[in-house]
Amino acid sequence: MPTKKTRVSTTKRKTTKKTRAGKRSARSRKASKSIRTFAAVIIVFAALYYIWQNYGDTIGDFANSIGIDFPNAPGKTGTTVAPTPPPAGNAALPGYSEADKIRIYSFNIQIFGASKMKKTKVVDVLVDIISHVDVVAVQEVRSTSDEPVQQFMRLLPARYDYVLGTREGRTASKEQYWVIYNTEKLSVVDSATYDDSDDRFQRNPLAVYFRTNDRFDFILIDNHIQPSDAEKEIAALPEVIGYFQRMWNETDALVVGDFNADGSYYNENNLANVFPDSDYQILITNEYNTTVAESDNTYDRFIITASSKEDFTGNFGVVYYDAIYDFPSLGIEPKEVSDHFPVWAEFYIDRDTD
Repeated sequence: MPTKKTRVSTTKRKTTKKTRAGKRSARSRKASKSIRTFAAVIIVFAALYYIWQNYGDTIGDFANSIGIDFPNAPGKTGTTVAPTPPPAGNAALPGYSEADKIRIYSFNIQIFGASKMKKTKVVDVLVDIISHVDVVAVQEVRSTSDEPVQQFMRLLPARYDYVLGTREGRTASKEQYWVIYNTEKLSVVDSATYDDSDDRFQRNPLAVYFRTNDRFDFILIDNHIQPSDAEKEIAALPEVIGYFQRMWNETDALVVGDFNADGSYYNENNLANVFPDSDYQILITNEYNTTVAESDNTYDRFIITASSKEDFTGNFGVVYYDAIYDFPSLGIEPKEVSDHFPVWAEFYIDRDTD
């Protein structure tokens, strides 16, 4: 009998252990399921963020193609919609260049495409900025069609024309370079995309060979350096310059764009080694801030070859449009225009000797 009781007691203890083990197992499964659910949610949000960052404008273009759009978006009907001049802020844009000078901007407009063209107030600011300039080298046109570019051009004064490069990039999310110019002061001799046979550039630079109404002719090279490959791509830029100089037998070259030449992407002090004073002049140097963000970085650059120095007026700078326009009255934030400020330089058109 005692043996039997012991067995019963033992059985109860085992049953209790199994029950507790079962409860722990259930709790473990529940916790594991919660962790898997949380991880899945994080992955989904990360995937959606990636898709929006890389393909948002592509999705916008598709939506437009099936009629999901704002009916009053600028250029929607193919007609010109007159932009509203933005209210003035605390500063002013650099004035229009005199007849014997040209002013050139470089501007990363940040994911320019159908989605940005729907933001009327943003477009008004962009139109006003560009209407003060003779040449604008634009980076980060990201759209599956050229329609947003054509819509924007219809909003500019009739004196402007443009060159649009090929879609560049190794991924499905490609970008184009876009160069807008004042036909009353300049004409395009030729344009070409760099033949990157060694595949060093994520987005092959675009060059436009310009001739002014006077003696100054020059090559404008527009580029958007890939952040993760900044060191390699920046180091290759002198070769790109030489490539176009030989192509058109022209020494005056202006290299502009979003170099991503600062911050965690690139040691900004190395830029002077790539572009030594003997051969180049770096106009936008390391002390300038070209980002709208809180960080202080000189991502955007304007560099000229030594032969171009005789044509440079000495006037250059960064357009801090957050101090120029009254954004609170516009109901938008400066960062909606772009995450970059334009950089610029001015040149004489009647002093060229090469």
